[in-house]
Amino acid sequence: MRLKDGNFYTDSRTNKVYRLNEDNKGSWYLSTHDDEDNNQMSRTSGRNMMKMLKSFYNKVNDS
Repeated sequence: MRLKDGNFYTDSRTNKVYRLNEDNKGSWYLSTHDDEDNNQMSRTSGRNMMKMLKSFYNKVNDS
């Protein structure tokens, strides 16, 4: 699995769609379209993000 800034994932528990983001320090976080005030989830390392995505999220296919 490779992380790519801008990919979309669906939370398998809630069906909510999140966008994967990488900050300028190499940390990863998920955000939603509802995050107008930029309240993103906690930032984490690439390895931890991959574990989280594999456990709880499904990648949205590109159309």
